[in-house]
Amino acid sequence: MTGQKPADLLNRTRGLLFGAAIGDALGWPQEQRSGIVGGQASRTTAPALAFRPWLRWAGGQYSRYRDPVAAGEYSDDTQLLLATARACLHGDDWRSWLTEVELPAWPLYQRGGGRAVLSACRSWQAGARPWEGPRAQAGAYFNAGANGVAMRIAPHAVHTLTDSTPERLMSRVVADGVLTHGHPRALLGAAVYALAVRHTLRRQDAGEYGDLVLAVADMPQWRDPVLARETLPEGWSAAFTDATGGSFDAAWADTAREMDELLATARSSLERAALADDVQTLAALGCFDKQRNGAGTVSAAAACYLAARSSVRPAMGLLRAAFLDRADTDTLASMTAALLGALHGTDWIAPLMREVQDKACLSRTAAALIEPLPAADATEQESPEAHPAQWLNSLAEDGSTERFVDGRAVTQVRHYSLDSKSQDVTRFALTLADGQSLYVDRAVKRGGSPAPVRQEPPAPPAATVTRMAIHVRNLAETRKFYGEVLGLPVQDRGSVLYVTPWLALLEMSGPLDSPTAGPLQFTVQTSDPARITAMVEKYNVPVTPRGPRDIPGSLRVIDPDGHEVLVWPVDGRPVA
Repeated sequence: MTGQKPADLLNRTRGLLFGAAIGDALGWPQEQRSGIVGGQASRTTAPALAFRPWLRWAGGQYSRYRDPVAAGEYSDDTQLLLATARACLHGDDWRSWLTEVELPAWPLYQRGGGRAVLSACRSWQAGARPWEGPRAQAGAYFNAGANGVAMRIAPHAVHTLTDSTPERLMSRVVADGVLTHGHPRALLGAAVYALAVRHTLRRQDAGEYGDLVLAVADMPQWRDPVLARETLPEGWSAAFTDATGGSFDAAWADTAREMDELLATARSSLERAALADDVQTLAALGCFDKQRNGAGTVSAAAACYLAARSSVRPAMGLLRAAFLDRADTDTLASMTAALLGALHGTDWIAPLMREVQDKACLSRTAAALIEPLPAADATEQESPEAHPAQWLNSLAEDGSTERFVDGRAVTQVRHYSLDSKSQDVTRFALTLADGQSLYVDRAVKRGGSPAPVRQEPPAPPAATVTRMAIHVRNLAETRKFYGEVLGLPVQDRGSVLYVTPWLALLEMSGPLDSPTAGPLQFTVQTSDPARITAMVEKYNVPVTPRGPRDIPGSLRVIDPDGHEVLVWPVDGRPVA
């Protein structure tokens, strides 16, 4: 028997994904392992709900180079979250898609990835299970208990939301988690966090103060080693015992007791209400301990605590998580803000949504998780045909590519040099058809093979246009045209209608100066031009003659205020 979806599930799922990306981007510069150029002096800044550009060190200890991070760009946390979401769109083949496509491709474009996930992904690149490698490698895998599973696991909670019980979610969490991490701290922490996401999304009313921690603490599923063990791949338990000298069930039970203690600490603090000391509580949870603060259990407990503590003031929870000193701020802020977005939707983070990296991709992915399309339509991915190393060499030789190594179409490629004292580093900035932007870096030691042709990166602008406002006669008519006819994800802001994060349409109280033949032209890219054509015919929308270079599927129409709208298939290149 399945449950009923909340009426506002789409908005709350968008809140979940956008919250995760925004928390990630906001907290990344302050993260203790961010590699920020300038060290602690650059890391420390006053808390504010505003992104900042910054510079970080990337590469290995002896092959460092400067990686410029634009304001609003996210790290590996959101990259892996989106990779998991794309896998979920492949139905019962989700696990194969992760191991054969997403995880092998990720090291090419990762930013700030952890050692355990990178090592596991390179095993999958080689077609090997990470728990079956050489003894030292397998030992490191089974010792990996960090939050690399918890930070990416939320899409499974969305995918299984209508299940009457969370058992299938638990199974998917463990099946996903063991692909990169072998310690129960990573797996159980991810299970607790996934259950917290499920509980939050299924709520039909506003969350009460402290409710989340109490609800998760009362759930029996994450304590049961049998439920987790039944999901493990064949031979995994034996490999665990060989590497650790103990049984999986005993290790899971020990970790469950640790998790109970963490949740008891959070619950005790919440009971003090206004007298609670957040910093003291987070310290007790281990958030400032370098040996513990990246653990899956610690991150799950801390995120649940901050979300429960700030359930009525979500922005405060995001700020607290993102600007902690000496903490894993990007992951903690990502997990906390995702829970708060799942509870409140998107209104509380609307300004940051317009500035975060890949906003169109995040919005589209949220919609696909709620109403899954056939895999080919939902992801526009083809099965990869090349090994990542071969693909990268081809990209470096040609300077362009039609598809990323994971099969997604590429719409734009730029390349330029990054600053390094020991090597030539070329960055390929890819824009994909689904709206995600990826940075693929290729380093060549000086004196080695020649680096690709290099261009200077564009200088950062001194000022950036954040909104263009256009006056319209009737906002209701305009909303119907852009939202219903053209199918754009319009957003109402009182008397203002946003048709993109930067384009605002405002209703005028008096007559417009130029009521017809408006001089502006909008271009709307669409993956379904036939639907728009049918809607144009249905509502008798005025159509203008085709241009000499218009392609099949394109269409020129007039909006209610006389502006021309050029409708263009997403795989074409619009012309004026």
